Amino acid sequence: MGLDRRTFLQRAGLALFSLGVSETGISLLGSNDRFAPWLQAYGQTLAQTTNRKLALLIGINQYTKNKELNGCVTDVELQKELLIHRFGFLPQDIMTLTDHQATRENIETAFLEHLTEQAQPDDIVVFHFSGYGGRVKMPQKNLDPSKNADYELIESLLPADGLIPTKGNPAANDLLKDTLFTLLRSLKTDKVTTILDTGFKQTPHSLQGNFRIRSYNDVAERTSPEETAFRDQMQIKLNSQGVKSSNIPGIILSAAGAGELALEGKWHHFSAGLFTYSLTQHLWQVTPANKVQSVWQKTLANVALISDNNQKPQIQSKNKPLNQYYPVEQNAIAAEGLITEIDSKGIINLTLTSISFPLLDNYGLESCFTVADTTETVEIQLKSREGIKGKGQILNSSQSANKLLKSGQLIQETIRVLPHNIGLTIALDQSLERIERVDATSALSNIDCVTSTIMAGENSADCILGKVTSTNPEASDNDAEANFATGKSYGLFTPGGTLITKTVGVAEEAVKLAVSRLETEFSSLLATKWLQLIVNENSSLIPLEANLELSQPKNNSILLERNTRNFTPGSRKNPLKVEILPTIPQDTPLKLRLVNNGESTLYSILVEVTPQGQITTLYQPPEETRDQKNATPINWEIPGKNKLVIPQVDNSWQWKTPQSKGINQLYVIVATQPFAKTLTLLSEQAKVKRDRTQIINLLEPLKVTKAILEDLHTASNVSEDIINSNSDVYGLDNQAWATFHFTYEIV
Repeated sequence: MGLDRRTFLQRAGLALFSLGVSETGISLLGSNDRFAPWLQAYGQTLAQTTNRKLALLIGINQYTKNKELNGCVTDVELQKELLIHRFGFLPQDIMTLTDHQATRENIETAFLEHLTEQAQPDDIVVFHFSGYGGRVKMPQKNLDPSKNADYELIESLLPADGLIPTKGNPAANDLLKDTLFTLLRSLKTDKVTTILDTGFKQTPHSLQGNFRIRSYNDVAERTSPEETAFRDQMQIKLNSQGVKSSNIPGIILSAAGAGELALEGKWHHFSAGLFTYSLTQHLWQVTPANKVQSVWQKTLANVALISDNNQKPQIQSKNKPLNQYYPVEQNAIAAEGLITEIDSKGIINLTLTSISFPLLDNYGLESCFTVADTTETVEIQLKSREGIKGKGQILNSSQSANKLLKSGQLIQETIRVLPHNIGLTIALDQSLERIERVDATSALSNIDCVTSTIMAGENSADCILGKVTSTNPEASDNDAEANFATGKSYGLFTPGGTLITKTVGVAEEAVKLAVSRLETEFSSLLATKWLQLIVNENSSLIPLEANLELSQPKNNSILLERNTRNFTPGSRKNPLKVEILPTIPQDTPLKLRLVNNGESTLYSILVEVTPQGQITTLYQPPEETRDQKNATPINWEIPGKNKLVIPQVDNSWQWKTPQSKGINQLYVIVATQPFAKTLTLLSEQAKVKRDRTQIINLLEPLKVTKAILEDLHTASNVSEDIINSNSDVYGLDNQAWATFHFTYEIV
């Protein structure tokens, strides 16, 4: 049962003077609507405003028992903070409906009264929905003889009261997508962004790997008569006004395409949709020099990577630029967070809005930030954290520093602190029996690089230990199939639920033996995790650009481009094609172009993680190799105000994509000092041809990645006063290092 309009608006915190009700909008409700006279009276007294920014944000966690989600309300909070502090929306122009407030009637009412009735031409409108998506059977108006059904399946959004319990004939009180599109057509402006963090793919499981699925499994036999009547009435009114049915304004950003999954993740003290979190994370980094188009590409790549390409966000627009809907002010700066409150004791409450997925559970205390837009430098040190919420203190001793701070100010990361003892979290698949879980937990407790064991879906995890059988679809194409065709075995799955084929054991293997067998694989997974933790292309202060290109020059030969905060890219005649993941055939020659805009020489090392999980690096021999046995490779150097292309033009060696198919990751790590410890360790690798440039497999990848961290820690030379003389952490200064992360798919 919906609230009456007055109570509903009061509870939602919407001031009456901001309604701006118009005659056109009232007519959409119909002459018999019992609220039309109420709206008419207020509409005559409210002033029309233009160039406003309006938003309606919907997030629903609380459905029926056993069908609850975790991250939808957080999605709303993330969007709201982004719109206010990043894109200049006024708090009173943002309406939020969460959980029990977000009934079907309330959502439709809010859309009409807050958006349709107020938005004028050239106003900016944002509509966001996070929650379950579903499908409803609708009778076909014109039956297609080729189909074996007299109905078609229509996609819908599930409001808080969307699930109507009935026996044997489930109905739905859904908000049909057709209704939403009709509501969008009722807007007078075409500057509309619609974000749908929901999915419509039916699946019998609530989890995909370690992530929760945002689509409802049951198909409703029918929708509510009230919803159908509302939609039809809206369509009739708009058609009578000459509004074309195909004229859906603006741009639609969807978490997943048709038949694809939309997922949400759960971290320590934090849950969110993979799509919303990634989108807002990168939008905090957009500046006039760092275009929204690049942000969208990074969002797609992030979601694809963490979900193993199971989730594929979609964009739908009429070839209009994204920055029309996310307008960036000329003085906009990139930020990693903002100050939300300063209490009477000087404790500063922070929201860390732009932490990457890998950092969410691993970002260390004592990390430091500088406050933007202050007359003097003010640094804040992180003292406690739960999820993306933290508390900090001012490092400056001057009393004037406190007076310079206020809520809403942006903060930028200066020093990242990472504890030495970061390890792996292993999730146990829910299909494991109790005795298997007990034995696996006991065995994993003896693995040095494993720090915790959880059940899948409880929290974030680095991989999943589960059963593999001959019926597993991923098992049919891998070489180990013969080993488990006659019975169960154990293997590791990625957090997105994809089997890591090389981890499959023999049939009827004991789970304790499987854990022991997988110890080397755990070490490699931890090495990859460390690489993810040092990515800082958004916060690095080194003026650097990195482009991954096809080695054969042609138009749009740049596959991926990255630049740090202090690097201002020039204009590009041929804009990059934005796609979820660039696809590159096996054995394709590539090149990397690094441009150093600073004065000092920089040093680089390249590390690649192949689709099979093999970690490799690019080995460059010294110019003179007299004693090959003890030869130490040299750094890739980028002189000040210069560039480096790898491989160099005069080098006959070619750098090619791996032979294995799947997602490939390249980490380009740059520092202000040489990688002394790392290169010494690489020189000790066996079976290396020390007189030529080559890609070498890392025999002990965890040791090498730890050496990289030590080299970056040395180059950073963070004061002991900041890290409290703590020898158990890495202190990394954004002025001393930059790590770019390139992700693409080998096909």
